[in-house]
Amino acid sequence: MHIDRGDFPLDGHIPEEIITKIRGSQDIVEVISRHISLKKTGQNYIGRCPFHSEKTPSFVVSPGKQIFHCFGCATGGNVITFLMKYESITFPEAVKRLAHDAGIEILERHRKGEKGEKFLYEVNKAAADYYHKLLSAAKESETARKYLLARGLSMETIKRFKIGYSINSWNGVYDHLRKEGFKEEDMVKAGIVAPNTSGSGCHDRFRGRVMLPIYDIQNRVVGFGGRVLDDSTPKYLNSPETPIFSKGHLLYGLDAVKNSIREAGYAILVEGYMDVIALHQAGVTNVVGTLGTAFTINHLRLLNRFCKEAVLTFDSDPAGINAALRTMDIFIDSEVKAKVLLLPEGDDPDTFIGKNGKAAFLALVQSAKGIIDFALDRIIDEVRKTASDQGDSINSKVKGAGDCLSIIKKIPNRIEQDQYIQRVSKGLGIEKEVLLSELRRGNEKKKGAPPEKVPKKVKEAAVEKPKAEEILLGLLVKDWALRKMVGDILRVEDFTNPQFQEIAGHLLRSERDIHEIINSEGCNQGMKDTMTKMAVNEMYFDSPEKTLSDCIKVLQRNRLDREFKEVEKEIAAAELGGIFERVKELLLKKQELLRQKKVLYEN
Repeated sequence: MHIDRGDFPLDGHIPEEIITKIRGSQDIVEVISRHISLKKTGQNYIGRCPFHSEKTPSFVVSPGKQIFHCFGCATGGNVITFLMKYESITFPEAVKRLAHDAGIEILERHRKGEKGEKFLYEVNKAAADYYHKLLSAAKESETARKYLLARGLSMETIKRFKIGYSINSWNGVYDHLRKEGFKEEDMVKAGIVAPNTSGSGCHDRFRGRVMLPIYDIQNRVVGFGGRVLDDSTPKYLNSPETPIFSKGHLLYGLDAVKNSIREAGYAILVEGYMDVIALHQAGVTNVVGTLGTAFTINHLRLLNRFCKEAVLTFDSDPAGINAALRTMDIFIDSEVKAKVLLLPEGDDPDTFIGKNGKAAFLALVQSAKGIIDFALDRIIDEVRKTASDQGDSINSKVKGAGDCLSIIKKIPNRIEQDQYIQRVSKGLGIEKEVLLSELRRGNEKKKGAPPEKVPKKVKEAAVEKPKAEEILLGLLVKDWALRKMVGDILRVEDFTNPQFQEIAGHLLRSERDIHEIINSEGCNQGMKDTMTKMAVNEMYFDSPEKTLSDCIKVLQRNRLDREFKEVEKEIAAAELGGIFERVKELLLKKQELLRQKKVLYEN
């Protein structure tokens, strides 16, 4: 493959021509299709928005404009902004990702003394190397080595996951990194050391802990999890949130096992670091773990890139069951189907596979229930238990049926709904038609409920047809040639909508295309969303040029009317104050406005 090289200039910014080249090398439909399903409708493609939950697809992708816009949540942008939002990464990271896919290499340089996020990766890597070397050779790490071997970890596994040890010292890694040339401020920013609470200087954040490097999807060390060797608390300590480390956006082990997940077609999700490592060592390699945090929509987006099924592994205690149920709403409307695996009481994945082996664990995986089946069965079992213990069959059935229906109504697929209704009917001993009637009644109540209060402007915008301002701006967004026609005629002040004024300023004062404007620092998210909505909105005119001219006249007449009313107010105020020279000036201005209005109306 030919590798094209592009350099960052010395200020660290990516040149516009390189961004344009990278963006042009990637088709937005192809890129977005890697993450969500799209269906061709007319000239555009449509699918369900990945940025909010919806049943009816309202996410539109325009191959012609290389723009996307969701008419449900009003977010929009181009291929770069899509990756930024979908993967929660920065602008440079999104550009580099697209450049890598296109075989375009970007060489980054900074002024002396300036450092980008790349430096944080370097600090973390140096710390990981240091911790790993300590575990392998340092006398102070003997207890840690014995601990890991007692947990059943082989030296090969320790090397594979680059497990390390932080000696019980206040300045071990600090002194080492200083000798390596890293500055104190960079170590603090990376979360490896922390400032002393009193006085100057810093101390090691991790002391006397087994160190588990955490990698991002590009195999870069972004943080650490540290585990104590005894019963002290906290048992696990993670790196703090940094520009490159966010627990809700990372899955432990994903960098190493993403290909295994693709091959298996599903991912096994566990809660602990040691669970991931123990399963991997036993030969179950399509496994990842959360970093001591609840499963989030961002975790789901990560998984969605590699598989369409996830097996969630939890303890069988009430906390584990509740944790499983809390993930249901995240999965229920996604393309990734979830199953729930409850381990035998007293076991976690690490201990279970250690006692029973790989085959027994995979047998549990195969028997895992779909998350909706799991949730409905829990409710049905509880109803039966209550009826058996208390003899309150009717009330418990009514409540149980209501709880089941509240889950089923969230399912967008009617066929799936029907199957689950049958399951509940059989489980609770209630006729299917009765349950369907209740489901419909619940939906009717929802439809008849008092509407949420919507701001007047939002409500008006939702029901009114596009006004002249919006039609005019839409034409300018869609057609660069029309922008050239109106450069000397149209003014920013002709628009009354503040956001339209901002967009018009960008369109009229430069020759940049919509993508360059969207990528610029001066373009806020609201402007991006509005411009992409206009770009993908299909408006057809017999003559765009005539429509443009008519809209300009409407805007100019309205502006002149506003200015005329303002001048009349000023005249009245000047007369009241006896400032007659000012009255003469304003009368001349009034005459000029009348002349301009006359010309417009005659034309």
